Amino acid sequence: MSLGYYFLLPVIFSFLTPYFKKLGSFTLRGSTILLMLILFLQTLAYTGVTLPQISEFSLKPPLGIAFILDGYSLLFLLIFTFSALIVSFYMVWFFKANKGRDEARFYVFFNMLIAGSIGMILSCDIFNLYIFFEITGICSYALSAYNKDKLGLESGIKYLIIGLIASIFIVFAIMLIYLQIGTVNLGLIAQRFGQIDPKISVLIVLMLFIGFGTKAELFPMNFWAPDIYQGSMASVNGLFSSVVAKAYLFVFFHLFYLFGLNSKYMLFVMVIGAITFLVSEFTALNQTNIKRLFAYSTLGQLGILFMALSTNSSATVSGALFHLTSHSISKLLIFLALGILIHKFKSAKIDILGNFKSGFLTIVLAIGFLSILGIPPFSGFVGKILILKGFALTQNYAAIAFILLVSIVEAVYFFRLTAMMLDKKRTKISVPIGFANYVVLSVLAVLIVLFGVYPSLLTHYTDLATNALLHPTNYLNYALGVGL
Repeated sequence: MSLGYYFLLPVIFSFLTPYFKKLGSFTLRGSTILLMLILFLQTLAYTGVTLPQISEFSLKPPLGIAFILDGYSLLFLLIFTFSALIVSFYMVWFFKANKGRDEARFYVFFNMLIAGSIGMILSCDIFNLYIFFEITGICSYALSAYNKDKLGLESGIKYLIIGLIASIFIVFAIMLIYLQIGTVNLGLIAQRFGQIDPKISVLIVLMLFIGFGTKAELFPMNFWAPDIYQGSMASVNGLFSSVVAKAYLFVFFHLFYLFGLNSKYMLFVMVIGAITFLVSEFTALNQTNIKRLFAYSTLGQLGILFMALSTNSSATVSGALFHLTSHSISKLLIFLALGILIHKFKSAKIDILGNFKSGFLTIVLAIGFLSILGIPPFSGFVGKILILKGFALTQNYAAIAFILLVSIVEAVYFFRLTAMMLDKKRTKISVPIGFANYVVLSVLAVLIVLFGVYPSLLTHYTDLATNALLHPTNYLNYALGVGL
């Protein structure tokens, strides 16, 4: 299948949504599940082929537009399509439990968000990358305001304003690149970026950093994120954490290494990542809203990822990509499970964790909490150990000490949440769980344990991704049309 179908099929399904709606809810929900299943199975098929793969549109690159799939983008494609499939199953329960909601509107933006996110990681043209950036942004604004209540509309407007500011910086950066180099092809830009006047190149880097750093929720441009998480549905929070934020992070480091910026700005990005981790974890301690708490937790984990991915060390970067995958699965599990509790109690206060009675939800939430904290035998433990091992190999002992010390702060609120769930003195209310949710949450929990016990199932893909990210020669050849 051509890589273009990853964008084309969700767009087609979005336009067909009104017709699916006329055929009934079963068709509307089933069509989305079928689409995401097709995309995920196709992505699995790509794991057995030689990479990179390219799909050209009209002319060959660098003159034409193309999508390129290498080891780095394959890992993210697996995460995105799997997350989308899981959420599409979860929404079957959601719309049954919340009758009267506008399902068609949700699925239009959901499909387009997946299309835009995938387009960002496959495009080898910086202008088209920006187009996909905007598609993803617009759909994120709409989904964050889906509830149409005060918090939802407020989060949607805030997200829109922040997105517009980020877009301005990126547009100006692309304009300067085109004026200096005369192309929007990523291969040619990477070839010639070092020839740009140093003052102009610093300005371009600064604008790209602000633009993509804002969307990737990096300090100090991440002040808006907790408000967005608080006002959005839990399922949308899961999408933001596992897909949207990761798509922007992908682009940030894709350009970081492709343009050769790692040699100049590695320390700066690492320090910003460390500050993000520190500030987010301390702020999470004082939260009383469960969605805000996990928003800050997500920001903290992104801080660790920025620290590790900026090192230019194969071992550390591979560990970071393992942790990124584990975090995406764990946060998806947590937010989807919280969605069930929030629906039951009509509240997002942190106290709901101590008021429910469900052995199944207690177990899966505990698995998610302990994995993010980095407790064995869960996948989060492997990811953090690999990151620390990578820092040890490069003798960056300060980073190791910093991560371990700040993780103590993280442990305080995660153990507090776990203690609340296990507190038998509280009055407990039974929470019914639909069959679809049993399946969805069980699959996520099993993957967390499986990757923790058998990390080799995932390290093959993280190593491929690391090699493609740090050594983009093959990507550049395909982007330049060499040998095609």
